[in-house]
Amino acid sequence: MVLIDPILIILFGGTLLFLTVLVIWVLWKPLLAVVPGPPDAVRRDLAYRLRAAGHTVDASKGPLRIKIDSLASLKVHVRPGAQGTEIRYEVDATNTGWAIVLIFALIGYLGLVAVIISIVIHVTARGFARSRVVSLLGPPALGTLPVPDVRSLLVEGLSEAQRLASEALEYEREARQNSIGLVILGATAVWAIIFVIFGAYILLPGPNPIGMAAAIASGVSVTLGVLCSLLVYSRSSALIQELEADVSYYRAAWAGEVMGGPAPGGPRGGLEILLWAAARSPHWRDIRRRRRLWQDPFTGITLFILAYGAIFLPIVAFVASTLPWEWRAFLGGLGALFAIGVFRSVRSWLRDVRERDEQDRSDWQKRREAIEAELWRILSG
Repeated sequence: MVLIDPILIILFGGTLLFLTVLVIWVLWKPLLAVVPGPPDAVRRDLAYRLRAAGHTVDASKGPLRIKIDSLASLKVHVRPGAQGTEIRYEVDATNTGWAIVLIFALIGYLGLVAVIISIVIHVTARGFARSRVVSLLGPPALGTLPVPDVRSLLVEGLSEAQRLASEALEYEREARQNSIGLVILGATAVWAIIFVIFGAYILLPGPNPIGMAAAIASGVSVTLGVLCSLLVYSRSSALIQELEADVSYYRAAWAGEVMGGPAPGGPRGGLEILLWAAARSPHWRDIRRRRRLWQDPFTGITLFILAYGAIFLPIVAFVASTLPWEWRAFLGGLGALFAIGVFRSVRSWLRDVRERDEQDRSDWQKRREAIEAELWRILSG
C-alpha cells in the first residue's frame, strides 16, 4: 500500500483540487431552455432583453458574456440542437476573479482558498443564470426581434457605450497598477545592487558598515520608487478621470433609457448622445487593444508557463551532461513544443483581439449609420 506524504498533500492537494474544479467549469454547460427560433435571431433577441433589463452584455464574438459582479460573470451559449436552438450557460469569472483564483492556485498550500473562491463564483453565476436569465427567455418567444425604433437603438447603443468605456477604464487602471508594480520590482532590484556594491566592494566608515550599506540602499530605492510611482500615477490620472466621466455619463443615460425616463431633448437628444458615443468608440477600442494583455491573467499565466518551459528545458538538456542522450533529446524536444505553444498562443490571442475589435468597429459603424438616418428623419419632419 502506497502512502502519500502529508506534506505533499498540503503543498499540492489544493492546486490539484482546483484543477479538477477548473475542468468542470470549462466542460459543464447546463441547459437553460430550448426554443424554436433560429440561433442568430435568438442570440440578438436575448442580448437585447438582457440590456433592456439593465445588464451589461458583450455580444461581439462567441457566447454572450455578462458581468455579474467584481468576481463572477456568465457565458450564455446559443447554438442549434436536435430539438431547436439550445440556450446553455457556462460559469465564468471576471479578469479580477481569474487573477485572484490563479494566484492562490499557484501558491500550492493556498490552493484550497482558490477552490473556495471558485465555489463562491460558481454559486453566484449559477444563481444569476437560473433566476435572471431564465426570467427573460419568454414570453414572447425568443427570436422575435423588437421593432427597430429609437428606444431599441438607444438601449442597445448606450449599453455598448458604457461597456466599452468601462472596459477601457478597467484596462487603464490595471495598466497603471501593473506599471507601479514594475516600478516597485525595479526599486527592489536597485536596493539589492546598491547593497551589494556598498556592502561588498566599498568600505564604509563606522562600526556597522553593513547597516550603513542597507540604509543607503533603502534611501535610494525608496526615493526612486516613490518618485517613479508618482510619475506613473500623474501621467495616467488625466486619462483615467476622462474615462471615469465617460462611464458615469453613459451609464446614467443608459439607466434612464432602461427605466423609461425622458432623455434630455427628447429622442433627438438621446440620439445625439449616442452619436457622440459612436465618435468616442475608436478611442475606447484603442485603449482596450493596447492594454488587453495586461488585463488577461489566464493568457498571461499560460504564456509565462510556456515561455518558462521553452527556455528552461533546453538549458537543462544542454548543461546536464550526466543525463543519457535520449533524455537530453526529450527535454530539448519538449522545450521546442513549449516554444511552439508560445507562438501559437500569442498568435491566437492577437487574432482574438483583432476579431473582437473588428466586430465592435463594424457594429458601431452600422449603429452610427442608423443614428444618422433617425436624426435625418426627425429633422426632416
